[in-house]
Amino acid sequence: MSFSTLSSSPSNSSPSMLRVLASRDQYRACHICLPGDEHRLAAILVDGKFYSLLKIVKEPQKALKICNLMVGKGKQLVVTKTTKGVAIWTHEPDAIVDSRTQTYLQTPRSSAPTSSSEILASPGQYQNCYIRVADLDDRLEAIQWNGRYYSLFKVTETRQQALELGNKLKRRGDVAVMTQTPQGYRLWVWEPDARLVG
Repeated sequence: MSFSTLSSSPSNSSPSMLRVLASRDQYRACHICLPGDEHRLAAILVDGKFYSLLKIVKEPQKALKICNLMVGKGKQLVVTKTTKGVAIWTHEPDAIVDSRTQTYLQTPRSSAPTSSSEILASPGQYQNCYIRVADLDDRLEAIQWNGRYYSLFKVTETRQQALELGNKLKRRGDVAVMTQTPQGYRLWVWEPDARLVG
């Protein structure tokens, strides 16, 4: 069962209790805190509401079962697709946005970079690094270019393959750039809420 199948699968929930978001344009990644707890939680902002990360599940069918179970308990959920599987987010009505992501959330999407087919052939044009993003626990291999962080999405053998994949990402709402290495072409995706880690 694919993510698109999950989107159209019948469930025990009403549309207001479970939403499946296919594009990153439909939400913004961030961090939140809950009253009485100083720990930051990975979260997303959807239509003015905050949802904390409940779980990432590899199989969409298993994700659907979890969603039906949680909705049956009265939880409002949002489902998104990540590189590691299906992310399930639960509504946090008492959430407080983390101060470090407040400015980012107030930045209009129009300031986002545009997709580029440019090949950053010279290592001097970017810096390799590692980052963390709100919807994943593991650190990600990344580059810093033009003051922004991009996580590694895929390595392709040919420039044409990278361009075609880049166009697919663009249609999905992502922003991607390419680099060339002796092993092939690397496609990187912009991570607006990324944090640099060692």
